[in-house]
Amino acid sequence: MRISLKALVLAGVLGAAASSFAVVFPTGPHAASNFIPFGSGTTTMHQVFASSLFAGHSGGLPVRIDSIGFAPGLNGTFNLGQVTINLGYTQAIPGVNSGGGGLQVPTAGGGGGPNRDPNLPFATFYNNPNTSFTIVAASSNNFSEMVFVGTPFVYDPNLGNLLVEIVVPSANNTTLHVSRAAGSSESSRAYNTSRFGSAESPTTATRMDFNFEPVPEPATMLALGAGLAALAARRRRKA
Repeated sequence: MRISLKALVLAGVLGAAASSFAVVFPTGPHAASNFIPFGSGTTTMHQVFASSLFAGHSGGLPVRIDSIGFAPGLNGTFNLGQVTINLGYTQAIPGVNSGGGGLQVPTAGGGGGPNRDPNLPFATFYNNPNTSFTIVAASSNNFSEMVFVGTPFVYDPNLGNLLVEIVVPSANNTTLHVSRAAGSSESSRAYNTSRFGSAESPTTATRMDFNFEPVPEPATMLALGAGLAALAARRRRKA
């Protein structure tokens, strides 16, 4: 059976086309509502997500993270002030304590230390001091009411686990309850200067709804470009 160059190129384009995913990690059931650094005295939280969570959806390709959502556990309007969310890489292992290679207590004020991999990208994903969220009929199963849309971050699960850093520089931000799940090999967290004191917490994790899509590898895009160029050349010769 003869397959045309056009069909091959089209198949390549369709194969490389990105499919969006909105997936809640960690995938375990809700355990309870709990504080994260939108007040309550906490200034900085780190959370590690296993690279396999993203690779399992992207087929191992890098992914572009476009938004992150949280499931609120309380109704009300929450002025989150200067909440900053940074994304980067970490070699910390989820679900274990710092002595076993897990997250260490983060440095107050952000910057990724000491959990950030300094050799890999680390960037501000979200920082909008004027945003407030009004939560109505909050549910621990509802991740559609409070979504942070920031500057897309391309994360390659082949390079390390994902580090999410949440920073609240002002202690006056309204406390917000969000759902959490039992910590596991998928995700765990550590926090600085909360009402409970600085701690690593391999037994708990804040549940986050990531909206992401696979990003074709450069080699794939080059191959597609070459195929399209060849197709265009063939059409010119026929003209």
